[in-house]
Amino acid sequence: MKAWALCIGAGIMAGVANAACAQSTCGSAKCLGAIGNDAVFGESFCSSWLSLAPVTTTVTEAEAVTSTRTNLETTLTTVTVVTGTTTLSATAATTVFQKRVFTLSGADPAATIVSQCSSNDARVSSACSCFLSTTTTSTVTVVETAVSTVVPEVTNTIVETVTSNVLATTTAPMQTVTIPPNVVVNGGFEGYLTTGDILPWVDTVATTGGRFEVVNGVNPCTSTGYCSGGRIVVRVYPPTAGSGYTGMSETFSARPSTTYAVSFLYRCLNFDTSSGIDVYYAGVRVGRATCPAGNSAAFNRATGIQFTTDTTGAGELQIRFNNPTNLPYLYYYADDFQAIAV
Repeated sequence: MKAWALCIGAGIMAGVANAACAQSTCGSAKCLGAIGNDAVFGESFCSSWLSLAPVTTTVTEAEAVTSTRTNLETTLTTVTVVTGTTTLSATAATTVFQKRVFTLSGADPAATIVSQCSSNDARVSSACSCFLSTTTTSTVTVVETAVSTVVPEVTNTIVETVTSNVLATTTAPMQTVTIPPNVVVNGGFEGYLTTGDILPWVDTVATTGGRFEVVNGVNPCTSTGYCSGGRIVVRVYPPTAGSGYTGMSETFSARPSTTYAVSFLYRCLNFDTSSGIDVYYAGVRVGRATCPAGNSAAFNRATGIQFTTDTTGAGELQIRFNNPTNLPYLYYYADDFQAIAV
């Protein structure tokens, strides 16, 4: 056995140094004994002191395999397989050392070793070299596990779900609209007594000129002397220039595709043979009431005028009071307008 090995045994067993150790190349017996006092700590201390690094070989195996498959429709599926990481060492025995940082304070074993080595770096290094040459070698066996790189194929099945929102169907009864026999509204102008106007009739004075008045108190009568139509009448003065007219109109709803007969009471004053009242339906003239010969002192009823509604039944009735010869004193009375299905 080498002399320094005997010194270690002596230092460990007796805790004191002998003379032979002092002459050893491993340093003093006290120094070597302090290191060997705790074999585990001694290995750590000396490995750190001598800056020894563990001899290991690290092999990293990593393989990323990507498979891209286009399945049904336009779905893209990507499968990624990554192997693990394996650390391998050489086939020879590997010594593993653990480095420890020590401080020279208190009862730290490292401080004791340095103190027993007389704080001499050369002695510490020499003793550590000798000590580590006798330590047991730690062997690490690494087994490599084979990793399959086969990329599994994945088939996706797309199931389309169609959801139909079904709304509850409710059958509502048709609204019943009652159309009166006379579809002209306020044909006798009696609404004027309560509303102060003759709506839904509107006049054309703003665009055609002339004058339009509502008269309360005139009792229109037929040529036979029979009075009818109420006390409210309209009095119209057509323009005296431009051979124009002054009109009034209203819109209403009648029966679809139905023929109606128009009648009304009228009276002409200060007229000539060309004077008269035209009736238009939906912009088309459908009849005319002419003034009688001579001065008309009585009311006459216009008849024989008809119009036919379209498939909607909606339309506009317009009455035009004409002055084709620009008579200066011509005017008309009118009342009791009716449009009755025939």
